[in-house]
Amino acid sequence: MTKKDNGAPKKVKHETGQQEQKLPALYNQIVPLLKTVHKDLKLQNNQKFDFAANINAVPIVMQELPMAAKFFPIVFAADAPNVMLAVLGIRNGQNLFVDENGVWQENSYIPSYIRRYPFFIAKPDEKSEPIICIDDTSSLLSPDGDVALFKDENPTDELSRIMDFTRNYEQQSAWANEFSQALTEKDILEGQRVSFKEGEDVKANVDGFKTISRPKFDDLDGKTLKEWLGKNWLDASILHLASGSNFDSLWRMDRKRNG
Repeated sequence: MTKKDNGAPKKVKHETGQQEQKLPALYNQIVPLLKTVHKDLKLQNNQKFDFAANINAVPIVMQELPMAAKFFPIVFAADAPNVMLAVLGIRNGQNLFVDENGVWQENSYIPSYIRRYPFFIAKPDEKSEPIICIDDTSSLLSPDGDVALFKDENPTDELSRIMDFTRNYEQQSAWANEFSQALTEKDILEGQRVSFKEGEDVKANVDGFKTISRPKFDDLDGKTLKEWLGKNWLDASILHLASGSNFDSLWRMDRKRNG
């Protein structure tokens, strides 16, 4: 997460050009997955991550936090709703975990947000049931792919697995947002800036994000601590605070790549 980039959705125009639609990072066009339209569509299974090579932060959900915190700085978006994010690079358009061949760094964690792509859950309104959608511009989907999504116009076992994963991600995302909201309500998030130096020279700055204020966290009252303990938010807070040391790892990776 760098400078002005706080993980906010990008804006694109509808095909009519008459209004703008906000889309999440990575997604260019989200449409419902329909067997009548997409019955011949297949998913590429080459484990390439070129599509994520230019994104430097992605949302993180509660379930994956213990693993994600081992590899990435975990921060919060500067703007409401202060989404919890994993930082993947220290420069705009940079994901240090994807190499020039689209290969994810060996033995490092791949965030669920990236593993979910190009699938998505959408709700037209509060009363509607969630709809499984896809980014139909994705190169991961084509009639020439490896894994069929439909067979005889019915979802394949692989598509059923993907749908379960996508729905579970959506639930986990809601819990992560609840955690972020609690931090905001307690006013313990504060803007941060990380500078990387060689000697006295500043070579890069990372800002546009928030972290938990350790003094304010330490001053939380007993009632809040008990509530947060029951929701695993204390563990989440500690993991977040500890993950800040991963900025040093990102800097070493950046220097290795860019010299």
